[in-house]
Amino acid sequence: MKHLLFINLFFISSLCPAQNDSIPYSHEFEFNEGIYLTFSSFKQNKPVPVSAIVSGYPKNQLDFFTEVTREKTIQVKDNEGNLQKFETKSIWGYCRNRSVYINFNNQFSKINVIGTLCYFTATVTRSMGVPDPMGMNTTYEELHQFVYQTSTNKVYDFDAKNMGILLKNDDELYTRFMAMKKRDKPDAIFILLRKYNEKHPLYISGK
Repeated sequence: MKHLLFINLFFISSLCPAQNDSIPYSHEFEFNEGIYLTFSSFKQNKPVPVSAIVSGYPKNQLDFFTEVTREKTIQVKDNEGNLQKFETKSIWGYCRNRSVYINFNNQFSKINVIGTLCYFTATVTRSMGVPDPMGMNTTYEELHQFVYQTSTNKVYDFDAKNMGILLKNDDELYTRFMAMKKRDKPDAIFILLRKYNEKHPLYISGK
């Protein structure tokens, strides 16, 4: 996961004041719409609002964020009217129509399950493994499952091996998972991810 190499701290503090009123995330929670420069701004529910984004695209269009994030940089104005520019590849994600999108592998993918462990799918490019002597394209794209661990800011392939790693700090779930037969583990990882999030909720600012 890539982060901002440089952020104007005054700008961040002016748009994203610190919050101490965090509550456990639930499906009823409504995220504020805008761009999350960092994971911290996501947890604070303090994105850069649409009104602060400087763009030639109509802000009332459903694909506004899709179009804006296709650009190499995103320009925004802080509360003092100063123009700031950020590399699109460095922002954490954005929220549109109550859905949160995470920036991974230079594409923005919707988070299908939000929690301490976030689940999402993204398109990845794979190699066919054998070079084509005629110079034809030997790569293809496929949809792949991932899990984002919020405590470490790391993204893992969503598979049985990695779930064994991610469940280690919960003795009950880890023991239950490791006691399963190998063939049963792939079918259980999604259920265990949800149970882990129930036991270890992600806390988000309530305002």
